[in-house]
Amino acid sequence: MSSPILKIDSITMRFGGLVAVNRFSMELGSKDLVGVIGPNGAGKTTIFNMVTGHYEPTEGTVYLSGKNINGLRPAFITQSGIARTFQNIRLFKDLTVLDNIRLAAHYTVEYGLLANIFRTKKYHAEEKRVHDEAMELLKIFGLEDKKYHLAKNLPYGQQRRLEIARALATKPKVLLLDEPAAGMNPKETKDLTELIRWVRDKFQIAVLLIEHDMKLVMEVCERIYVVDHGELIAQGAPKDIQSNPKVIEAYLGTSETEETGPTPGEA
Repeated sequence: MSSPILKIDSITMRFGGLVAVNRFSMELGSKDLVGVIGPNGAGKTTIFNMVTGHYEPTEGTVYLSGKNINGLRPAFITQSGIARTFQNIRLFKDLTVLDNIRLAAHYTVEYGLLANIFRTKKYHAEEKRVHDEAMELLKIFGLEDKKYHLAKNLPYGQQRRLEIARALATKPKVLLLDEPAAGMNPKETKDLTELIRWVRDKFQIAVLLIEHDMKLVMEVCERIYVVDHGELIAQGAPKDIQSNPKVIEAYLGTSETEETGPTPGEA
């Protein structure tokens, strides 16, 4: 078995006396599509925040391609190969669709300050490369005809697609999606389910997602980790998670499914 692209080794996050996440571990292969689920307040977003450098774990280590990335600033973690979207869409809403992509890709340019000031041949070549790559992403995501529209004027589903495209402009090895279906209608959610799988296959990257829409998770994820009160309580294939008594209890407050409503896979 090849080494994992992302390894999370017993990470813990404490805020004063509160333990938000306790010794959470997981591994992600280079083309895995994995979900992290759990009730509200279970610690899912805190895990993402530790992986992406918004929090430094109180204990434990996050490895990307075998390298310890604890303590790196979010920008450096992005440059190292981890990109992220957020539950609340964080586009540059007063910039055009094209400029949102170009801005995300700009850290990849290979010219210095003097080349920028004097607009050298190297500067123009690199700017053209970024522009062409941005346009290719917009074409792939069906947003080419919206390139000069302000991001805030796109329909919600297209804003979400733009956010994913912008994350991919950083050329990540791992894409983290935080509640990508939040606020979507059933048609948009169905389209998103297909998009997530397509992105993994098209870009040959690992995808890790947090999501409350259990239908989406069960359909798209190959493996699922379940957290409750900051603890990992189950992991496995979707069919195993759906019938796991600990998972049912975490969601429903009981280990009995009779007359208590849907199991996680049916919600």
